Amino acid sequence: MSATDQMDFEVRFSDVGQAGEIEGTAVRFNVVDAYRSEFAPDAFRNLEGRTVPMLWSHDPTQVIGSWASFQVRADGLVAKGKLNLSVAKALEVRSLLAAGDIGGLSIGFSTVKDERSTNGVRRILEARLFEISIVAFPAVPGSGVTKVRSSEVNGIEEGAAAFVAACRAATLTLKGN
Repeated sequence: MSATDQMDFEVRFSDVGQAGEIEGTAVRFNVVDAYRSEFAPDAFRNLEGRTVPMLWSHDPTQVIGSWASFQVRADGLVAKGKLNLSVAKALEVRSLLAAGDIGGLSIGFSTVKDERSTNGVRRILEARLFEISIVAFPAVPGSGVTKVRSSEVNGIEEGAAAFVAACRAATLTLKGN
């Protein structure tokens, strides 16, 4: 192949629709948090059919997606949502999650009903959920992301990276480097 010859090719990788899906325990029940409070298992009512904003570190100017499915389990409130991968910060957060650099979840809420125990711990009996944030340090031990689905299916992202690396190596070889 001479220097005047040109190779034109195009490679496309499609997003499979699962990119950015995320699941985790938004808050653990009956666990004392950093603020000396705990949530009762029935603290969150009427979440069915609601959508709650997904924020980065409780910053209302950093909406990175939304939570649309909630399940109250014996040990905590499990939420499923999706990062909005059209938002730059959501892409950054997805990368941080995938690398294991962050993984905490934390809730923004208002207390509707609570009580104090004799040991000074505030027990939240009913709360209104406003947002769930992805954070570096959750206030409630054990709250965090449990699953992240990226655009990778059967290694497609890894395959794409390997393909690009192979193309670069082939180009260097053809150039004589």
